Amino acid sequence: MVLEPNEEYWDPARTPTVRVVFDNVIPKAAAVKDVGSADGEIDIVTELTPAEAAQVEDSDAAGVVASDSKTVLLGVFNQTSGDSKWNDIRLRKAVNYAVDRQGVIDDAMMGYGNLMPATILEGHFGYNDSLEPYAHDPEQAGQLAKDADKTVTIVTDEAHEGVADAVAADLSDAGFDASVKVGEPTGKWDIWLVEHFDWSPEFPAAVVHREYFGDTGGYLKSPGDKRLHRLIDQAMRTVDSDGQEEITMAIEKHIYDHADALLLFAPQKLYAVRDGVDFTPYKSTVLELAETKVDE
Repeated sequence: MVLEPNEEYWDPARTPTVRVVFDNVIPKAAAVKDVGSADGEIDIVTELTPAEAAQVEDSDAAGVVASDSKTVLLGVFNQTSGDSKWNDIRLRKAVNYAVDRQGVIDDAMMGYGNLMPATILEGHFGYNDSLEPYAHDPEQAGQLAKDADKTVTIVTDEAHEGVADAVAADLSDAGFDASVKVGEPTGKWDIWLVEHFDWSPEFPAAVVHREYFGDTGGYLKSPGDKRLHRLIDQAMRTVDSDGQEEITMAIEKHIYDHADALLLFAPQKLYAVRDGVDFTPYKSTVLELAETKVDE
């Protein structure tokens, strides 16, 4: 697909200056190699993994742009059966205390991530500054889970396998019998690591909270929490911005206090950008190129 600059765009400050050619056919590995080659033709590659970012950083023709995007990586508990062990808040809190989030970011993500207490990064709409990320406390985790079934199967996709391995190692250090399975959350599993992003300007309740915890959410794997559902519905029906933010902060506190998920971190979005290309990423992760410029 080819996009030509619209020289009659209504906002002169954002009138595009470059012709954009999208190519979603070329294999990603080939694209990463091309953007880092001096005689390559590709200027921007999106959705890099940390390993791919390292490859780009080692090249002579491109660099990595890391964006503090409105992303969230959570572990969804399998509460699809009425007698699920994950109905016990003590066990949910135990796995949250067992994980060294900063260590996972440093090791599995090569530093490309940001801590947050629940699902919203500091500085963004709805952030609750009364909360702190769960501390890494294996002893507390062991105490909370001392009478529980400590077998934990983590399921995730290939892109997050390294994170899942690091989380499983932390759980094992805290006394759990943890393993990782790459694939879909089918059959027998306990925690599903899945990433989502808030593409809205300022409406996390409708995008992130609803998707993970709402009664129509695509990632919901439990009967749901009625109070949490009411809060999400209330936020979605509230027009006043201040009132909506207050409800959003209450949603964040509820998720945190009840350990409704394994609360991990916000992965940074990584882009390979050829030297000579001035690329500005959007925190919503939507790929907009109006501000992108190329040296003549």
